[in-house]
Amino acid sequence: MRTVSAKTSRRWTGTGALALGAMLVTTGCGSGTQPPPAAAPVVAVAPVAAPATTGPQTTPAPGEPEDSGSPTAPGGTTGTEDLRRAGGAALKAVPDSTLISIESEENGRLWEVQVVTVDGTEHELDVEAGTGKIVGKPRVEAGDAGDKAEHKRRVEEAKIDYLQAAAKIEAQVPGGRITELSLDGHNGKTVWEGDVVDSSRTKRSIMIDARDGRILAGR
Repeated sequence: MRTVSAKTSRRWTGTGALALGAMLVTTGCGSGTQPPPAAAPVVAVAPVAAPATTGPQTTPAPGEPEDSGSPTAPGGTTGTEDLRRAGGAALKAVPDSTLISIESEENGRLWEVQVVTVDGTEHELDVEAGTGKIVGKPRVEAGDAGDKAEHKRRVEEAKIDYLQAAAKIEAQVPGGRITELSLDGHNGKTVWEGDVVDSSRTKRSIMIDARDGRILAGR
């Protein structure tokens, strides 16, 4: 039987005490109270404003300016005044001619005007709305002898011109904007057919007898 010396016993005892002390230190560090985690920063979110509404949206009738809330042509003039200006400019550009058609184009930015000379030749012009300025040059429309004869016949039969026809339409639709007016034939009669947008932005059609100015149809 091996005997352990007192010196060896004391060495083991000291070593055990050191180990126990290390365990206590480790246990104390592990069981201590941990600081609370840092709170996440609070980000303020600005309220998003609801889109503004301006009431029911309407779609402009063909020939009417997109941003127009009333039958007013570009340039600040009423539609019928602008029609007269454009028609007068076209007639001046083609001397000795008669207006047979005028129509608003490109959302009211231009007037497309057709006039015929005394021999029945048709000329087409673009006129800037609001200013009466001719855009480009008059274009001669290709037409045979039959077309020219038809133009001459209608011009001769019409006893009221485009201005008088426009005035008749104005009387039927006060405050309206005429978007198209043309000399045409209907049931053997020569007539003026007009499209007009009224103050409620509703498109209406009016037909007038070109010989005596009677209203033949209107809706």
